[in-house]
Amino acid sequence: MDDLKLLRDAMPEMASIINAEEGRVFSISNADTLLILQRRIKDSDMKRQLGIYNAIFAKQHGALITDITDSAIAFVKIGVLLSENTFDFDPISLRSLIKECHVYIDKTTNIVRLSKTNVLTADDYQKEKIEGTIRKNKCLIEALQAVIDETEKKIERIPKSIDEEEEAEEAVSSESSEEVSQIEKHTIHDRMADISDGIFKLISSGKNKKQIEEKLRDVEKESAETMCAEIPFYEDKLTATEIIDCKDLECFCLLKRKDNVYFGLRKNLSGSIYNNKDQSLMELTKITEDFIQFMSVDLLSDEYVLRPFTKSEKESLRLYFNFVSGCFEKYIGVSLTVAEYLEFKRYYNRLVCKALHLEDEEHKAYYRALPIAELYMAVMDSYNMVYSENKGEIIADIIGDKVLAYTDNLGLIMKHHIVDDSAREEIQILTERFIYFRDESHFEKKESEGNTKDIQVVTNPIPQIPMFPNLMIPQIGNVYFTLQCLNKNMEVVDEAYFSTGNMPQAMEDYKNKEAYLKRFGLVQDGRFVPLLTTEGGCKNEE
Repeated sequence: MDDLKLLRDAMPEMASIINAEEGRVFSISNADTLLILQRRIKDSDMKRQLGIYNAIFAKQHGALITDITDSAIAFVKIGVLLSENTFDFDPISLRSLIKECHVYIDKTTNIVRLSKTNVLTADDYQKEKIEGTIRKNKCLIEALQAVIDETEKKIERIPKSIDEEEEAEEAVSSESSEEVSQIEKHTIHDRMADISDGIFKLISSGKNKKQIEEKLRDVEKESAETMCAEIPFYEDKLTATEIIDCKDLECFCLLKRKDNVYFGLRKNLSGSIYNNKDQSLMELTKITEDFIQFMSVDLLSDEYVLRPFTKSEKESLRLYFNFVSGCFEKYIGVSLTVAEYLEFKRYYNRLVCKALHLEDEEHKAYYRALPIAELYMAVMDSYNMVYSENKGEIIADIIGDKVLAYTDNLGLIMKHHIVDDSAREEIQILTERFIYFRDESHFEKKESEGNTKDIQVVTNPIPQIPMFPNLMIPQIGNVYFTLQCLNKNMEVVDEAYFSTGNMPQAMEDYKNKEAYLKRFGLVQDGRFVPLLTTEGGCKNEE
């Protein structure tokens, strides 16, 4: 069997290296097969990576984190070589390796974040294992990033052919967002070193104290544990102009002073003065007003009517979740309880579901309003009418129920341009689509009413009464007598049916009925044949 085929078959079991635990012996059922393949495969990148992977099987006293990460990196490289169906790396497979490393970094980062969440509610005997998993995965992320950096340098040194240059350009266009994010992922150490150099230069050049403090603040922001870029407040006390309770963190509060927002313990407050001798006060340097609202208000209460979240509100929601989660990681078991954490998660679950539901409804409304807006624009253009709103503004007005201007314009078109009945009906329907946009059942009701009428005609016909040949009328099908009362518009407002046996009653009703016009006759195969007509209360025929 082909060696690559054997390796592909073994890959699912080899993947368990990602879940290997520090201090434990790692082994798989295909270990002997992999060792044989290592000796049999020709000298190549595949052989070398397989050797690195197999090295962990020799750790009979338990694998170290470095052993696990080395084998995990080798597993990733073997997977890339197999996907490219080759034994050695070339420029194309090296780029594939970078992509694969990014995939594993994302996956492992999510595992670390979820592990940090799980450790908050775990029992003591579980915490040690979870914390070990977090340490191992952080080392794996660093190792994957090192592979990316090394591979990018290697690619830069490889001469490119014309075809490869075209592929590289396509890769740049398709991965521009990844490259931008990669630029932002320089190590904290490098950034802090650059800032520290800047501070040293400022001090040596005799710059003022304010500039030096700003540089120091930048250094502290880099080491912040949450997205709010919190930094310590070093003064012994702070006088707040506003104090805001944190609904999810009962022991904490937000304090405002001018344009700055701080986060601290409620027990350190005396009136509006915060006692910061324990150095617990933190300044939140990257927050928004929406973040403060998320922190302080129960948005799911009946007091608030939510609308779809904007982009900035979604970012504030992320800040809120990241910061509160970070607080629970730091203070659970000290100032915060597991019960408070679970209550926060329940609230946040419901809030996210509500936000997603609102966004889904907004998308549905947009795509319902889109054809209405396009039809309106087409009608206006067709009749040489001007309008200043673009398509997006028209859609927003339809969804927001601000449609009077549009229905007025359609009314003007009907009044001055439309003479054809079918065209008038189309414009009228478009007008109704503007007016009844929020009532999705409006047209369904109309259609249902129409269907009901049709069904009544079909399923509940007027009884057909056989007539006798003593009437001097051709006997074609069934006939019956009818008495009709009409108004000035010649519309039937009352109607009754009679058989031959009820003729005396029919004549009595005919004389006594009061109507603008009365008609008595028979209906033969659906056709009305008048026999008597009375207009204005006078009997014209008997």
